[in-house]
Amino acid sequence: MPRCGRDGDGLDGALPARDGATRVTLSKRLFVAGLQCAKRLHLEHVAPELRDAGQAGREALAAAGIEVGVAARERFPRGRLIAGETWDGAVAATRAALADPAIDTLFEAAFEEGGARARPDVLVRAADGFEVLEVKSALRVRDQHATDLAYQVAVLRAAGLAVTRAGLLLLDRTYVHPGGAFDLERLFVRVDLTAAVESLAATVRDRLEPMRDVLAAGEPPAVAIGAHCLVPDRCPFFGHCHAGGPAHPVTDLPRLTGEQLGVFVRRGIDDLRSVPADFPGLTPMQARACRAARRGGPVREPALVDKLAAIPRPAHFVDFETFASALPVYPGTRPFEQVPFQWSDHVLAIDGAVTHREFLHDANDDPRRAFAESLLAATADAAALVVYSRFEGDVLSALAGALPDLGVALLERRERIVDLLPLVRDHCAHPALRGSFSIKRVLPAFVPGLGYDDLAIRDGLSASRAHAALVDPALDPARRAELRTQLLAYCARDTWAMVELHRVLGAHAGLRDDPPRSP
Repeated sequence: MPRCGRDGDGLDGALPARDGATRVTLSKRLFVAGLQCAKRLHLEHVAPELRDAGQAGREALAAAGIEVGVAARERFPRGRLIAGETWDGAVAATRAALADPAIDTLFEAAFEEGGARARPDVLVRAADGFEVLEVKSALRVRDQHATDLAYQVAVLRAAGLAVTRAGLLLLDRTYVHPGGAFDLERLFVRVDLTAAVESLAATVRDRLEPMRDVLAAGEPPAVAIGAHCLVPDRCPFFGHCHAGGPAHPVTDLPRLTGEQLGVFVRRGIDDLRSVPADFPGLTPMQARACRAARRGGPVREPALVDKLAAIPRPAHFVDFETFASALPVYPGTRPFEQVPFQWSDHVLAIDGAVTHREFLHDANDDPRRAFAESLLAATADAAALVVYSRFEGDVLSALAGALPDLGVALLERRERIVDLLPLVRDHCAHPALRGSFSIKRVLPAFVPGLGYDDLAIRDGLSASRAHAALVDPALDPARRAELRTQLLAYCARDTWAMVELHRVLGAHAGLRDDPPRSP
């Protein structure tokens, strides 16, 4: 019988037991954190509130994961969900279920061995042992998925379970929802990662004991900043660990790589103003950022003026708001497909006059046709559709495929797109950008006094959540009117932001020859 919940020291490959009254346990989340940095591991355990801003995005991902996990369980109609209000209760329920050969699949089974805990999403009984499946609200395999599985398998095997296969259940990007109930065999794709997991088994076992030592320590380990801060991804405690540095830290370099950060650390360079002009490996965009830091103000290359002046008029500055559900909502949509529900259009006429048009779908049905037809009518005279990023072009392409009768017109509009983002990114820099060219950073940097702080809705994720509330038939009418006003104000700000950036950055005087200021 597998030892579902006790520390032990038997079995080949068992995880080292931990003595002492205080039980220090690892989870998959903590293990993955520890692979990047011992200090991150400690902070994830004792001070997760120190994570960088962006909690709303993490909450949205977690909610999507729960939604997809529940749907995946329906593929296994005889499966048993391991409940239990406490960890020990879940362990006891797992032990009882494993003892019953009539139960062929367990969801969220609880195992603990050698101070490490695991709760695999799906555990399937087979003739030769067990298969572990992790459900991911994702469309493709990522590097960390094999590591997640390897940790789960290591704990289960140490607990005495014969795990012979390991894999993923991912959403199938080619699945088109026909309406009604999901076709679960087509909604998910099963990916075998057994070979990759086996290759990581020894690494997992070797790393567990040092990680438990980190968790048992009262103080965070002393870890110098370096390439690991950005590898494999930017650490969620990046801001905390890099606080208190110079006004223009090298971590503000746009598209900074882990390798570059490591070189800066080794050479003792922590300030963009100290980066030599001939520093090897800098891209033109990074060199501009260093120049802006040394100037203490904006940099704009003269070529931008001509490029902005070349945008033909009438120029329609457009922005779309969308939502993307992990599980498709409307017939004809795919997992994570961007469904547009709102547009704003500020029109710059030949004579320089600016007018505004907008659309917001607030009914509880598929918004795509109403969105597309209203946009086509509004932009019929457009010599250019000015956007900020390639996103709007991708939405138009998807709409063209979904609405074949409008496809030619939608793709023709796509051909008129002029993207401001690469123009700004390739010709401008400002210390206030802090390495980002998001319009939320660019606008207040180059158009002082204009930003998003005065709005109730300030980002796309908040807009999609507000729209989900807006279309709820049970919503109070007063709240519905309030949400409509807030959504319209946010989308209009995005397009007005582009009009103002076009005006300021395209001016023939001002930013081009600003004299340097002392730092």
